[in-house]
Amino acid sequence: MSELLLHAIRTFIDWIFRRRSPALQVMRIGLSCLTIALSVSWALDISIPLQGGRLTFNVNTGEGTPGLVVGGVALLGALLVLVGLIWEIIRYRVEQRRLSRKKVIVVEARGLRDGVGKALADAVPANFEGHRDPVILDLRQGVVDGQIVSPQSAVDKLVSLPVDLARREAGLDRSDLQRIYGGLAPVPLTFLTGVLIDDEASTIIFDWDRHQQKWRPLDAADDQKRFVIDGIDKIAAGAEEVALLVSVSYQVDADGVGKKLAGIAQISLSLDGGLPDSHWSEDKQRALGQQFLETAIRLGNLGIRRIHLFLAAQNSVVFRFGCLYDKRNLPELIVYQYQREANPPYPWGVLMPVSGRLKPEMI
Repeated sequence: MSELLLHAIRTFIDWIFRRRSPALQVMRIGLSCLTIALSVSWALDISIPLQGGRLTFNVNTGEGTPGLVVGGVALLGALLVLVGLIWEIIRYRVEQRRLSRKKVIVVEARGLRDGVGKALADAVPANFEGHRDPVILDLRQGVVDGQIVSPQSAVDKLVSLPVDLARREAGLDRSDLQRIYGGLAPVPLTFLTGVLIDDEASTIIFDWDRHQQKWRPLDAADDQKRFVIDGIDKIAAGAEEVALLVSVSYQVDADGVGKKLAGIAQISLSLDGGLPDSHWSEDKQRALGQQFLETAIRLGNLGIRRIHLFLAAQNSVVFRFGCLYDKRNLPELIVYQYQREANPPYPWGVLMPVSGRLKPEMI
């Protein structure tokens, strides 16, 4: 009931402060003129008895000069109503043609649980103009908590994403197109989705709020907390591979990484005050993404040819980092999946289609 009441209040406020078209304003002025003309078109007869007879007082606004004024106002009102009506019809048709060209492509990745959940397309706010075109990336395989039985099958589903998006966007002007992404999927598959979508087209990112059980935009304030970077200065001369541990929501299991990649130097990006709900600011995510990208560039400049990425972060952060990773100029990249019960706890990863590699590969 409370949600219904809040929705009603928001709708009423939107209606009160809605943008009124000039055509409707003209029609309102015309109707006001007609109302005035009709309300003053009246006759008044007053007769007062006196000793020498009766004093008669007569006023008639429908005759003579007052009648001409009233008629003129009525004619003006009718013309304004007619002009406003024609103008509004034309404006409405132009607006409908404009909206018919607009499209909102909503990419939703489903890969953790088999529940139906709430569709991201249904949560897109009304101020995003255009037809909703949902793209569902269903990577689920009948298991719980993101344990992918066949990672290769999930990767094969994702490979066709760029072709699908290109088909849906064919013939559309950039100004008529908007992309939205949100998802719940394992880290390597989410990162791969970001790499495939890239950052050439603007994408608005949503994430799932586990507390409110709904999709949310990244609309919180920036708390100014950033990555603390450690280990780059300890890379041995001539090293070609490093392990990059990025901790946002939880701390990456450094011991598990050591078991997976014995003898390889570890560089850590650890968020100051990192928690599962530390990611709801768009500005903060952009700043963290800049730090991640600059670290990858720095590693490439040091001669590193391959980065092993172990990432503990929210879906929106993982996707953003995937979009930012340069396909041409940065080192090869493997992103690993964490499974606590495995030994070592990183049983598989995905070699990303970057650094000249055309297709992703399972590792």
